[in-house]
Amino acid sequence: MVKIYSIYFSESVLTKMIFHESVLFRLIAFLMTSSVHCDILFPKDTSTDFVFPPKIRRSTSGVPDGHLRPLGWQRPPEGKVPEITETPEPKTFWETHVKDKKPLVMRQAINQSSDCFVKWNDKYLKNTYGDVIIEVTKKKPGKIEEPHMMTMKKFLLRYNLEDWYLVSPLPPPMTTEVPAIKSLLCGTFRDFLQEAEMWMSSGGTSSPIHYDQDHNVHCLIAGRKDFIMVHPKFKDRFEMKENKEVGNGYSTIDAEMVNVYDHPKVGKTAWKWSTLWPGDCIFIPAGHLHQVRSYGRSLSTSILWTPTRAFNDTGCAVANMSEPVALSELSFIWKLYDGQRLINTDNYDDPETLRHHLLALMRDDPKLPRERFFHYFEKARNDESRRKEQTPHAAFRQLDLKKKNYLTARDIQRLPSNLLTRVVNNYIRPQADEVEELLKDEL
Repeated sequence: MVKIYSIYFSESVLTKMIFHESVLFRLIAFLMTSSVHCDILFPKDTSTDFVFPPKIRRSTSGVPDGHLRPLGWQRPPEGKVPEITETPEPKTFWETHVKDKKPLVMRQAINQSSDCFVKWNDKYLKNTYGDVIIEVTKKKPGKIEEPHMMTMKKFLLRYNLEDWYLVSPLPPPMTTEVPAIKSLLCGTFRDFLQEAEMWMSSGGTSSPIHYDQDHNVHCLIAGRKDFIMVHPKFKDRFEMKENKEVGNGYSTIDAEMVNVYDHPKVGKTAWKWSTLWPGDCIFIPAGHLHQVRSYGRSLSTSILWTPTRAFNDTGCAVANMSEPVALSELSFIWKLYDGQRLINTDNYDDPETLRHHLLALMRDDPKLPRERFFHYFEKARNDESRRKEQTPHAAFRQLDLKKKNYLTARDIQRLPSNLLTRVVNNYIRPQADEVEELLKDEL
C-alpha cells in the first residue's frame, strides 16, 4: 500500500530543521526507505512589488539578449498601452478603439465601493459561494490543460499552495455583486455579450502568449497584473496552436523561458505593456496577442463580446450611464450550468434566440463556416439530443438552404422562424415523447 502525505513547512520551521541535522536526516531516510509519495507544499509568494517592464541587461558573452528569460527580457518595449482616466461611453468607445481594434487601458473604470471589492475576501467567498461549482485549470509553460470542476470551497482551501488558477464563467449567483463597465451598456455591445468570466489565483502565475476570438474588457478587483501586448501581424513568430472551430489560439513557446536560439524572431518582436491595479480595466481586441502575469492574491473579471463590422447605437440615447448596472442585469450567450461552460439556452423556446446566436457566431467574418457551428451545437445540445444521436452536420444541413457549407448574415436573417424552431426541437434540444418518458419511469 502506498501512503500519500502532504507536508507543509513554514519558513521558520524549515529553518529550524536545517539546523537540527539529525531530524532532517531522519526525515530523508524515512522518505527514501518507505513506499511514500510526498508533496511538500509551500505557500506562494504574494508580493506585488516587481519591476516591470524589466531592465534589459545587454549580453556581453555572445548569448542573445534575454535567452532563457521570460518574454519581455529580450528587447525593451515600444511603450505603454494608451491610457485614459475617463471611461468612454459606448459610441465613443467604438469609434476610438473598438472599430480599429486598438488596445486601451481605462484607469479606475470600476467603482471600488462595489460589493466585489468590499466583500470578496476568501472567508466571504467560502461562506457565501462555497458550494458553487467552478472550473479550475493548472497552467504549465507552453501548454494549457483542460479545466476540471471543483467547489469554490475546495479551491479556496488549497489555491495558495497548489498551482491552480480559477478561470471560469462567473457563477450566476455572483453576478449580482459585480458592476458592468459603462462602455458596454447599450447598442451592439450589450446586444452581443458573449460571457462574463472570473479569474483568481494566489499570484506567481503566468499565461501563455495567446489571443481570443472575442473582444475582452478585463478588470482587476484585487492584486496586480502585468500585460504584454503584441500586434496580430506578428502571430507567425510565436508557433501558435490554433483552434479553427472556436477561433482562438495560444503559443507553444514557454513564455517564462524563451529559447532565443530556437525562436530568434521573438526577441526582435515589438511589444507594449501595462500594469493593472484594482479598479483598472484593459480592452483587449479580438485576435490581439497578449501574455499576462499575476501577482499577489489576484482576482479579476472579464466581459467578452462579439466583434462586429458596425456599431448600432440603439438605446444609447436613453441609457443612464451614471447608474451602476450589475452583470446579473445583462444577458450572455454563455453560462455556467453546474460547473460546466455551456450555451445559455434559457430562452431557446424563442426561435430568434438561435438566430441571434448564429449572427454572434459569425463575429466580424463574412461567413459562418459549418465547423464553427459544430462547436456551438455540442455546447448547446441536451442529453436527449445525444441519446437520439443527432449530429451537428444534420442540424447545419437544415440551416444551409443553399448547400454552401457556410452561412452569410443575409442567409441567417432570411431563415424562417419555423425552420429555426424545428432545428432546436428536433436536433439541438429535442424532448422525449410521452411513450419514451413512460419507459424511462419504468426503468
